[in-house]
Amino acid sequence: MYYLGIDLGGTNIAVGVVDESYQIIARAKRKTRVPCDEGLIDDLAAAAREAVETAGITLDDVPWIGIGCPGTINRSTGIVEYANNLYLNNFKLRDMLQEKLGRPVIIENDANAAAYGEYKAGALKGADNAIAITLGTGVGGGIVIHGKPYSGVHGIGSEIGHMIIKMDGEPCTCGNLGCMEAYCAASALTR
Repeated sequence: MYYLGIDLGGTNIAVGVVDESYQIIARAKRKTRVPCDEGLIDDLAAAAREAVETAGITLDDVPWIGIGCPGTINRSTGIVEYANNLYLNNFKLRDMLQEKLGRPVIIENDANAAAYGEYKAGALKGADNAIAITLGTGVGGGIVIHGKPYSGVHGIGSEIGHMIIKMDGEPCTCGNLGCMEAYCAASALTR
């Protein structure tokens, strides 16, 4: 059995196919065209198809597709409620991608997905509970408690990038002032 994972970032779309031993057997990559719109679905689907072709399999060999997306994700509805760096509001990512690829899609906050991946097969393997911090276009936090990703009551339980660390500080892409992301994201570190 093979699994297909998509990391939708503010700069790049990265796709990987892994086998049952969690070994990456194929990859594909695209630039993320921001601000995102429904063309995003075409880019995600093209990268997914390229990755499975490179792996020498078809989408029929993949039972489901997992996608990690930044921002506030409603796992039960598959909607990206808000992703400031992608300019997405109430975007039906899961349903549109399922329709495009004909496979079930599971959506999760990207930092939670990263934490869970590390918990299952990486640096956090063997831990009962774990926290991971992601740095890139934004700043994310992922929490795994007793083997399950934790997202909190409103789906933002580990969204550390938007914790205010300096009152009336630097402007953040979310509209607030002084968020950790305004100081620690890739663009802030470069600045």
